[in-house]
Amino acid sequence: MANLNKVPQKDIDEQLISKEEPKKVVPVESTDSEYTLNIVRDYYGQIDPFYLSEKDPHYAYRFLNRNEVNLSLKTSNLLLQQGGWQICPKEHLLRLGIKEKELSPEGFLIRGDTILAFMPMELYREKEKYKRDKAQAPMNRVNRLLKEGDKHTGGQELHQTMKGIQTQEQLGM
Repeated sequence: MANLNKVPQKDIDEQLISKEEPKKVVPVESTDSEYTLNIVRDYYGQIDPFYLSEKDPHYAYRFLNRNEVNLSLKTSNLLLQQGGWQICPKEHLLRLGIKEKELSPEGFLIRGDTILAFMPMELYREKEKYKRDKAQAPMNRVNRLLKEGDKHTGGQELHQTMKGIQTQEQLGM
């Protein structure tokens, strides 16, 4: 009996080695006056629904989870404790080129369970520098100990050969 589920190798090869150019992602505006949705033909699933094409360079943007606990933490005035974000008001969103019909009835940009927030770029850079320095601090201590050694180990000054990692030349070998 013949195997009906088997696909000829020739057909598989033709699908894998296609000479066609990949289709472009092209927004299409409808000519029908009742249908107002701008359709994007996304053949390969490469569209990022969170992408903002016209950001103001003076601000950093982020989508925040809309649950109450997260929003109260992120929109607090405690910059270095995850706060400092402000939910984008309608006027700011319209300046970014976001169409009014994409906004919620309250005037916010909501995508799924998230809402768009922003922060002045200088505060954002300060916040990121603090986070980077805090993350790097343990490694800075390790690097210092490797370079200088720990003078406090054993309660007395260490011998020169016991300080940090040293080369054979430094150890006199």
